[in-house]
Amino acid sequence: MQGRMERVEAMKRAAAVLAVLLFLGTVWAVFPVWGAEGTEKNKEIQRVEEIADRIIQWKKENEGNEKEGFFSDSFLCSAGTTLADWYVLGLSRSGAEEDYASYRFALARAVEERYKTSGRLDLSKATEWHRIILSMLASGGNPKKAGIRGQIDLVADGIYNRADNEGNGILGKQGINGYIWGLIALDSCFYAVPEEAFYTREELLLNILNRQNADGGWSLSGDRSDVDMTAMALQALAPYKNSEQVYSYQNKKLYPDGKTVEKKGYTCIEEALCFLSEEQQEDGGYASEGIPNSESTAQVLLALCALGMDPLKEKDFIKNGNTVLEGILKYRNADGGFLHSLADSSENQASLAARSDGMAGAQALNGLTALLRLWRDQRRLCDFRPEQSLQLREQIAAAEEEIALLTAESSFEEIQKVYAQYLEIDSGERSYVSNYRKLSELLVLAGIPYAGEQMEYNTGAGEGLGYSEDFTEADRECADGLPERVTLAQRTTIQRLFYKVQNCPDFEGKEAYRALLEEKMGQIEEREREVDALNAGIAEKLYPLDSLTLGDLKTVEELMARYEALCAEERTFVKNSGDLERAVTRLTGLRRSVFIGIGAGAGVLLLGILAFWGIRRRLTGKKREMEQLSALFREEEEK
Repeated sequence: MQGRMERVEAMKRAAAVLAVLLFLGTVWAVFPVWGAEGTEKNKEIQRVEEIADRIIQWKKENEGNEKEGFFSDSFLCSAGTTLADWYVLGLSRSGAEEDYASYRFALARAVEERYKTSGRLDLSKATEWHRIILSMLASGGNPKKAGIRGQIDLVADGIYNRADNEGNGILGKQGINGYIWGLIALDSCFYAVPEEAFYTREELLLNILNRQNADGGWSLSGDRSDVDMTAMALQALAPYKNSEQVYSYQNKKLYPDGKTVEKKGYTCIEEALCFLSEEQQEDGGYASEGIPNSESTAQVLLALCALGMDPLKEKDFIKNGNTVLEGILKYRNADGGFLHSLADSSENQASLAARSDGMAGAQALNGLTALLRLWRDQRRLCDFRPEQSLQLREQIAAAEEEIALLTAESSFEEIQKVYAQYLEIDSGERSYVSNYRKLSELLVLAGIPYAGEQMEYNTGAGEGLGYSEDFTEADRECADGLPERVTLAQRTTIQRLFYKVQNCPDFEGKEAYRALLEEKMGQIEEREREVDALNAGIAEKLYPLDSLTLGDLKTVEELMARYEALCAEERTFVKNSGDLERAVTRLTGLRRSVFIGIGAGAGVLLLGILAFWGIRRRLTGKKREMEQLSALFREEEEK
């Protein structure tokens, strides 16, 4: 009996061991695949991160930046320009830790200065506003409170209220670009559009859809679609990819007779994806106007990532075994930068085959950053809302898993249940459900109607979207040490302090410092007005220089007196000060010549007078002598 029990126990132990082995076998059967995929993905993430980091390092070296951080003085001077803004977008969204406060302030100053001109940021290009909105968000600023004082609303001015003085909408003045990037910038923080705005959000969307070409893509002009423009349009449409709204519009490119087109946004997206798939080259890359280049390939990478499509897994975007990623990496240069093209460009001498190109590097950085964000389950590159919570990501993942399990044989109840689960996701987050189109098709098959969509946009005028930076003890000491009357020599310091105190958390004495710096800002603006008035006076009264006469001397001397009253720093802002100095020299020289001439003339006149009086005296003497002689003759005759 005991032996039997021992055999039973032995069998139990053997069974337990077998169960463990079977379990481990199951784990090993499953996890090598997961582990291999996970390991490969981690390797790919690390590879792309290293490439992106090397682009950043190349840019620093190319700028001659020997500082530890990215933002050199020369780079900050270019804040608000195309190249600088695109680099800041990629830099920030990649997660690089940098001194973004310095760029925020430089950008605030740049916007403030450009808004003083008649065209503000640009007379025609609305995309200047859109790019700066994105770079301002990337550096932690608030584009609805731009400028040093926070009085400029870039979102309103550059997007939904973009109109000229006659009340004509000019958002599309530069072409479809204005609508595409306007919508991207508007949705960057899901900004609400006021009822009284010139443009509605739907109008921006329709002005993109109604310009789609017959081949499915978009172009800046003409009927032949362009890869870059199509990829940009897809980035703008990405937040609407799961929308069931049917849009009605007229596309005169397709129907010159004015026939009404009715489409969902996703249908337009699918047509555009077909165009891009057909345009992809065998090496995975893309060309624009027949020239293969890195920027076009980067734009397609950005578009796929914005739509939640992993370019390494999308069969329609793998040609001859090459993905879009490989298509762009072939332009990587040995110095870490990226080439514009592999062939010399006669149109762009800066884009030589062996020379890394600044714009190519910026676009590659943004494309690679968008890919990394997709792999890390982060928001789209230009979606600046707070990152999704773990709970929300799990909710989205659960919906995707349930959708993946559905088939054409699934019951009405099963499909309806999964749809209800999808609808529990916030409407503004549903575009992140990657496989919703499958569910949409099953809803049609099951005869389940679509639920209405009610989007909730950010109506808080941007509050909470900006940054918070302490007004430090050093800042307070600097403010306390300002002179009673400041000049433009202290402008940068005062603007920086004012910008910080406007946006810093509350502290004891904040209002006193804000009032002090408000007063100093007023003095600075007073000095700026004086410099502007002096520049206007010089431009109005000094030219043409050759026509100046002594009658202008008093005016010129008054202008010079105002110029000399400025401090050395302020004088650097006076335009054509050299002409003013030349005018003073010329007129004072002319006056001296006149004085000399007058003096010489007076001398001649005096000599003439003296000569006249001398002659007159001689004549008078002669006359007296003649009279005396005549008297003698008369006396002789009388005798």
